[in-house]
Order: sequence, then C-alpha cells, then structure tokens
Amino acid sequence: MEQETDVGKLVAEGDRLLVEGKVTDAADRYSRALQLDQNAVGAHLGVAKAYLALGSYGYVQIACQRVQQLAPDTAAGALARAILLVLDQRYDAAVKELERAEQLEPGEPYVHALRGYCYRRLGNSFDAMSAESKAARLSGVREWSHLFPKAQALPAGLPGQLVASPWQNPATPALPTAPGATQQEMPRPWTQRSPIERRMVRARFATRTTPIVTMSLIFLNVAVYIVCAQLSRNIIEPFNPNNPLYANGAEVGTLILQDPTQAYRIVTAMFLHANYLHILLNMLSLYVIGSITERLYGARSYLLLYFVSGIIAGLTEAFIQPNAAAVGASGAIFGIFGAFGAYLILRRRELGPVAGPLTSQWVFMLVLNLFISVSVPGIALWDHIGGLVSGFVIGAFLLALQQQRSRG
Repeated sequence: MEQETDVGKLVAEGDRLLVEGKVTDAADRYSRALQLDQNAVGAHLGVAKAYLALGSYGYVQIACQRVQQLAPDTAAGALARAILLVLDQRYDAAVKELERAEQLEPGEPYVHALRGYCYRRLGNSFDAMSAESKAARLSGVREWSHLFPKAQALPAGLPGQLVASPWQNPATPALPTAPGATQQEMPRPWTQRSPIERRMVRARFATRTTPIVTMSLIFLNVAVYIVCAQLSRNIIEPFNPNNPLYANGAEVGTLILQDPTQAYRIVTAMFLHANYLHILLNMLSLYVIGSITERLYGARSYLLLYFVSGIIAGLTEAFIQPNAAAVGASGAIFGIFGAFGAYLILRRRELGPVAGPLTSQWVFMLVLNLFISVSVPGIALWDHIGGLVSGFVIGAFLLALQQQRSRG
C-alpha cells in the first residue's frame, strides 16, 4: 500500500512539474515511479508526455505502447493512442481519441491542451481556442505549447535509434515492451503506406476544416435557383406562378391544410428563392453562421438541425399565414442561428474569454435580423421566428444529449 502511495505521489509531482515547464524534473519523477512499479500506467503515460515535450519520439512510442498494453480501454489508453497519432501527424484521428479520453475521464487539462494543439495543426482556430480555454480553466495554466512539438514534420523514429537521455536513471529498466508486443500495434509510418492510402489521408486532412454539409446545401440551393431561372427565362427574378417548380413547390398553407399530401411543399420551399438578392443574402448567411455551427455540432447533428428547424419554421408560417406563398431557406438558417446561440449560452464556460464577445455579437445580429423581418414587407416573419425558436431548443437538446453521453 505504501509503495502504491509513493508511486501516485511521484506521478502527481511529475504532472505538476510538467505543466510548470520543468520537463526534465518531471521525467525523473516518472522514471522513479517506474522503478517502484513497472506496471504503473500513470508513470508510463507521464514518460510519454515528458519525452514528447523533449523531442525523443522513440521513447514516446515505447511508453504509449506500454500504456495500451496495460490499460487499452481506459482514458489513459485513448490518450496514448492520441499521442501516437500526433507523432504520425494524423491530427483528425487524434482529436477523436482525445474526445474518447474526455468521455471516459472528464476534466483532464492535458487532454484539452493536446486537442487544442491538434486543432491548431488542422487550421481550426475556433475549436482550438475553445479547447485551450478549457485546459486553462481546469489547470490555472494558460500556456501549454512547450509540451508539444513545434516542428511541422515529426519523425516517427525507432526506439533503438535513440540514445538514453542524461536525466534518465540508468538503473531504471524503463520502458521495456511487454513480451509478445508487435510493431503492428503501433501506427504505421507514412513511408510504409500505399499511394492510395496516402491520397485518402491527404484528402481527409485537406477537407478537415471544410464545412462539407454547409457547402453542399449552398450548392444545392444555387443549382435549384439556376434551374428555376432557366424555366422562367429570368435570372434576376425567376419567381413566376407559371414556373412548375414554384407552382408545385412553394409553401402555401391553405393547400397543405386542405390536402395533407402536399405537406412536401414545406421541404421543397426551403430550396426555392424568389430573386437573386433573396438567394444571395440567404446563402451568405448560411455560409457565415453555418460554417461555425457545423463544426460545433458535427455534420450529422447540424444536418438534423437544418431540416427539422426548417420544417418547423414552415409549419409555423403555414398555420399562422395560410394564404401566403412562401419560399426560401431563411427558416432553416434562422434555426442554425438559434442553435449557435444555444451553444454560446450553454457552453460559455468551455469557450472561455471569447464567449462574452461572441454572445454580444449574436444578440446584436438577432435583434437586427428580427427588426428587418418585421419592417420589410414580404418577409415571412413567422417562418423566421419558428426556425429561431426550434433551432435553439433542438440545439440545447443536442448539447444536453452530448453531455449525458460524455458522463455515461
């Protein structure tokens, strides 16, 4: 029992020294802990963190492999896999492992700091700031960059190619691989991958920060507008009752209430626009707010938000203004806007210092858009309100569901 206590104290002290920037002292504490217990998962993980900061990537690989052998289905195992993925420059996959580590053991500052580092490498500054702010809030330390590689290229290296560091205790049989361990358990270096696999990785990396769903929705809306313009022979203002797409696709509450089979109009109307200014403003709004919200909620949840809030917005307009013919994606866009507001309000602690300014900007844009909706004739006000409220509620529900999953 006393030995276990000593090991725990050494690992805790190493973690403290590591965050303070005293990396060599931290490595010494982890090595001493391994002298007492060769199966101490926290000590092996600590060695991986220390050597990652010091640039001895071969020892990082050995330590992470040992952690995975000792505790593969734990938060420590997920963090070890994430570190190995960072060495292999697979930052997108590393983020997924770090999210799993957070789910298994919430509140570990190092996990959020490393996640912020990965997002920086992927060019995702918004999520990087969120992760770094959470690491700072949990630890009281704002600067973590000294613990992570600064070079763009990370050599995978082989443990046998490295010379023991001067701070490592020679008496420590440190970091041996367990019997039966194989190289296949570790990520394959870039040079050992096939050309097809390399192209797939490059494509995934290149599109990591691209809002795929948002861009697809914009493309679809623009494509429909072009078809409408061709049928009406008017690119500026294609809305025409004789155009079959508008005649059969526009949302008219009276027709839907009289014949429920025409409820499809609620969906088709989301992709129809009256004129060039209408689609230009809607698509610009969708790109600005959608690109951020898609990254916050994820592609699937974001797509669900878009369509469900758009449908609820259409139903609201159809019941309150049944005689009006409505077209446009603004109800769904207001839903995305509402979901973004829900994230800002409910996850403000995770966002840290940027939460206040972002929320103020959101409120300003909300008031401005509602003012425009009320003051400009021809705008479907209830469509906007229905989308905004439903988007906020659905967004809050999805956030609560994410939080419940992370705890469970």
